[in-house]
Amino acid sequence: MEDNNLQESIEFAHLKHPDAKELFAPLDYALKNGKHIQKQSQPAGTFNYIRREFESLYAYYKDYFGLYLRNEGQNSEQYFFIDFQKDYNGNVSRGKIPIENREYLKDEYILVALLLIRLYIIDFVPEYRHSVDEFKKRILRDYDEYKPALFRLLVDSEDAESSSIEEDAIGGVINKALKEFQKIGWIEMNDETTDFEIMPSCKRLLSVYEESIQNIESIVKETQTNPDDQKLSPNI
Repeated sequence: MEDNNLQESIEFAHLKHPDAKELFAPLDYALKNGKHIQKQSQPAGTFNYIRREFESLYAYYKDYFGLYLRNEGQNSEQYFFIDFQKDYNGNVSRGKIPIENREYLKDEYILVALLLIRLYIIDFVPEYRHSVDEFKKRILRDYDEYKPALFRLLVDSEDAESSSIEEDAIGGVINKALKEFQKIGWIEMNDETTDFEIMPSCKRLLSVYEESIQNIESIVKETQTNPDDQKLSPNI
């Protein structure tokens, strides 16, 4: 009986927090929708709430939804997210989230994310602005020789009639990808400009796709020579 009471107190401790009525519902929706929670997350207090109640929240998602609350990073760079388990065949289990509520990042968005990490973290140059337009220019300039392959990877088509059509199509995919990244908390867009800030959680890509990021040129070049083998397998 004593063990049961202890387990119950752990599972529901997050609901007894003084700010639970204000913070738990938006946090719960955000996590189940794939959003990463970090110091910059809103509403204010969410980050401290999830840090303090992590043990209780972990038990809640595992026991009731078959999901796993994870945290990575340290101090102000720490972030939290819902993770999924793989079975013996390597298939990812999405727990008890209904199929209609499950969303997956498209392959082309993952490629944009890898380029984002490569250009703004690994090959960081302070002089370059963190802006949508600058990001597009750097992709099209630094990978100009692989533009046809990038077009196939990002737009999934070989019907480019001109360089301008390629660039417009690639730019359109980048815009959509960045909007998705803001939804899940990888970047924060400035509403008044095209500038963006890379959030700590974006570095999760380094642990999941480190080899692919380091060899991004090889991936793009391989697609140029073998267009039928062009997809990245999403692990997020």
